[in-house]
Amino acid sequence: MTNWLRSYMRCVSLVCCALLSVSANGQDKTAERARTVNPTAATNVTDSRIDYRIGPADVLLIEVAGEPDLKRKVKVTEQGTIRLPYIERDLRVGGLTETQAIALLNQEFLSILKAPQVTVFIEEYNALSAAIAGAVREPKRVALTRELRLYDLIALAGGLTDKASEVVYLIHMRNGGQEQTGEGIETIDLKALIRRPELNRVIRDGDLVSVPETGLFYVTGNVNKPGSFAMKDRVTLTQALALAGGLLPDSKRREIKLVRGNDGQTTEEIINLDAIEKSSSKDIVLQPFDVVLVPEATGRKQVKSLIQAFTGGIASTLGWGILR
Repeated sequence: MTNWLRSYMRCVSLVCCALLSVSANGQDKTAERARTVNPTAATNVTDSRIDYRIGPADVLLIEVAGEPDLKRKVKVTEQGTIRLPYIERDLRVGGLTETQAIALLNQEFLSILKAPQVTVFIEEYNALSAAIAGAVREPKRVALTRELRLYDLIALAGGLTDKASEVVYLIHMRNGGQEQTGEGIETIDLKALIRRPELNRVIRDGDLVSVPETGLFYVTGNVNKPGSFAMKDRVTLTQALALAGGLLPDSKRREIKLVRGNDGQTTEEIINLDAIEKSSSKDIVLQPFDVVLVPEATGRKQVKSLIQAFTGGIASTLGWGILR
C-alpha cells in the first residue's frame, strides 16, 4: 500500500471516530431532556417475566406435554388459588414465579402422570399495575412485571406531549377497599430529576402518575367538583375552593392540605379555613401545579376524587381497577 493511500485511510478512520463521538454526545444530551423520553428506552415489560410473582386476577395458560386434554386457561382467584382437572383441591400459586408454579404443578400431576412436563405462561398480568394519565401520548395502565421507575412509565406512555408541564404528580395509593385513601402525593420537577437520579422513584402497585399541562392547579377531596383548573389570573385558596363548587358536608375545614413542589422538593402545609374566613389576609395565593386537598372525616371518597381531579375523563378509560 502506498504512503498516500495509508494517509488517506488514516484520515477516513479519524473522521469516522469523530462522527461517532459527536453522535454519542448528541444522544446523551437528548436522553437528558424530559420531554423527549423515548418509548424504546424502557425495557420490554415481558422481558423479566421470570421475576414476576403470580397474583390475584392474573390469567395463566397451563399446558402438559403430550396431554392436550389438560391444556387450560385459568384465572387466579382473590385467594391466589387455581383449580385444575384431576386434582381434587385448590392449588395456591399466588406469590410464585412461573418457574415455581411449574415445579408445583409437575409435582401435583405425578398422581396421574409418570413424568409430567408442565409449562406455565402468564397471559394476562392483572395483579400488580400502575397508571399514567394527562399530557402523555398514550395514557394507559401498565402491568408491573418488573421494577419500573418514573422515567420507565413515562417512556411506556410514549413520552410527554408538547403541552406537558415541567412537573409530574406521583400519587401513591394504599389498599383498603372503600376505606382506600391517598397515601401521598409527590410533586416531581423533571428538570430536577435530571440532576437528582434519586427522584426517579420506583413505581408501586396502584400508583398513579399524572402529567399536568402547563399552568394548572388541582382541587380534590371532599368538594363538589374536584378537578384541574387553569391558572389564568391570581387565584387564592378560597377562590380555588369556590371554583371546585365549595366544600361538601363533613369536611375537615381546619385540616385542608396544600401540596406544593419546589425545585424537586414536595412540601405540605395544613391550612385552617375557619381562620382564613375570619381574616382574609391569611388567604394563600396559589402557584401553578399546587394541589389543594380537602379531607373528609371518613376518607371514603378520597380515591374517587383523586382520580377525578388528576385524570378527568381518562379515568373511565383506564378503569377504576388501577386503584384496587
